[in-house]
Order: sequence, then structure tokens, then C-alpha cells
Amino acid sequence: MPSLKHLVFTLACIAPAAFADGIRFQDMPVGCRIHGSYSSGERVVDVYIGKKGSRHLVKTYVGPDGEALIRTSTYSSDGLLLRKDWAGGEWETFSPASCINVPGPCRYTYRNGDGAKLKYEGTNTAKGDTVVNEGGFVGEPPFNPVISTMGRFGAQVAFTEGDLSFKVTRYEGCDIGS
Repeated sequence: MPSLKHLVFTLACIAPAAFADGIRFQDMPVGCRIHGSYSSGERVVDVYIGKKGSRHLVKTYVGPDGEALIRTSTYSSDGLLLRKDWAGGEWETFSPASCINVPGPCRYTYRNGDGAKLKYEGTNTAKGDTVVNEGGFVGEPPFNPVISTMGRFGAQVAFTEGDLSFKVTRYEGCDIGS
């Protein structure tokens, strides 16, 4: 499992971070597959599963063609990240929701199955389609700034955080009627 720091910020494809004003799932067809690649060479595929009640579900697979499920992410009706459930049984929650990349101050409580309960505080500055997040867990050194490029569906299409970077490489089945 990745480090706690990368679990919080590395949400893969449409999930490496939350999104300016949330992901617009109402514009995304069920089955939309968003392929992406990390600077490490790891490739992932996010698949929009649809709604369960008022919440949106996205499954993330790893591998060149997305062969192995690594997590299921749950988003609010507004498209903000609430929870991640990892294939190995680990889980994480963001309360009231992750606000990474929502312009302005950002505060939430992070919890995980290992017993962590941490308060996150930061600031997100938007300029055009770029959002810079600066912050960290209260009482700990700040994280490296995360520089995100927002795009289709109001989701992140690229980011850098220190030596780590990510970019969307292609969309599959993401056009209405495709």
C-alpha cells in the first residue's frame, strides 16, 4: 500500500485529487473509462460505475489495460471524494469531503482503517485550469505543493507533487451515445 501521504493526494486519473467544484458526473456516461499514467510507469484505468443512492462510484484498475482492481472510490452527489475502499480491505474517509483543488481554504478530517484520524488544512489557489494546493496535516510538516490541471468533466487531467506526476492518456466510452 502506498504511503499515507500518497494515499491522500494520489487518487488516480479522475481521482488523484478532488475537483474544482467537484466532478461533473452528470456529464459522464456510466462505463466511461479514463486511462492514465504515472511518472513511475504505472498505468491505471478509472471506470465510472454509476450512482448508488445519491453517491457516485468509480472503480480504479491497475495494469496496461486495467486488469486488477485496486480500489473503489465514493463521491458525493456534488462530485467530491468521500471514501476509498482498497482491494486489500483497507479504507479511507474524508469528512465532510476532500476539498483538494476546490479554490479557497480546504479543511477536512482524514480517517483510515489503521486508526489514523488527522485534520487536514490547506489552501487551493486557482488560475485558469490550474489549481495549486498547499497544506498538510495539522501538527506535521506540510506536503509538497500539488499542481493540478483540471479538464474534462471538471476532473484532474494532470498533476505534479514533488517527483511524482500523473497525466490522463486517453478516454474510452466517455462521450454520451458512444
